[in-house]
Amino acid sequence: MPGIKEYPLTLECKVLYSQRQELESIPEDIREKMYPQDVGGTYPMANRDAHTAYIGEIVAAYIIK
Repeated sequence: MPGIKEYPLTLECKVLYSQRQELESIPEDIREKMYPQDVGGTYPMANRDAHTAYIGEIVAAYIIK
């Protein structure tokens, strides 16, 4: 099972639900500040794209030694 060495606890999850964030639903002042569209995608902290929220169920847990 793949994991990240620096984070020894790995949780395996089953996705129960996902929903893409609709930027149009965010108030304009917050959208302009947090999701600026006038910066390049490589700009540090560029956050031009919407996020996806996931609800999941933990089905297994692993400790990397």
